[in-house]
Amino acid sequence: MQITFDPHNVQECATIARLLGTTAPAEQPETAPPDTAPAQPDTAPAQPDTAPAQPDTDCHGMVHDDTIHSTPPSLNADGSWRAKRGQKEAYEAAIAAATCNDAPAATPTPTPQGMPMPQPASDAPATPPAPIDYKTMAERFMGKMADPDGLPAEYEAIYADLSIGYDDLETNQTSIARLWHYMDAVDNGDDHDGCVRHAMSAD
Repeated sequence: MQITFDPHNVQECATIARLLGTTAPAEQPETAPPDTAPAQPDTAPAQPDTAPAQPDTDCHGMVHDDTIHSTPPSLNADGSWRAKRGQKEAYEAAIAAATCNDAPAATPTPTPQGMPMPQPASDAPATPPAPIDYKTMAERFMGKMADPDGLPAEYEAIYADLSIGYDDLETNQTSIARLWHYMDAVDNGDDHDGCVRHAMSAD
């Protein structure tokens, strides 16, 4: 069947559309073209880790020495250079020298008030001199008696002032020692009275 109508007549066009059961196609909304740009990452790529630079000196203030420290340089947990294998003694000596120079001088501990200062131990008693041999003393004394200038006084006066007896002179060590010290003072140039004082004070 052929239907004729005036396409410029709006009423006729509407009637034909109802007969055919069709409506004008709805306009499709315009859509934005898909976003084709790749998503950018939120964070920059991680940079590779770099090893921290070693310090010039360790905790003891020592500069790295290839002869006693491990190579390449590395530090112990306490901040000291790691020792080279086989160089432990030299390594410890170097640390001792470095730390000794930096160690503060020790200050003396003050003595609490009211406490006595400790006294140094007394010296051990001196060993008494060996007894003077009578024969040796007698030979020396006889030699001075034979010398005109050997004794400042006669022997009788010397014996009397030194309280020396004839009877026990050979066995009395005190008398022998007094005569010996009297002659020592004579050799020092003392007069008779000075020699007597020297001899008596030597008891």
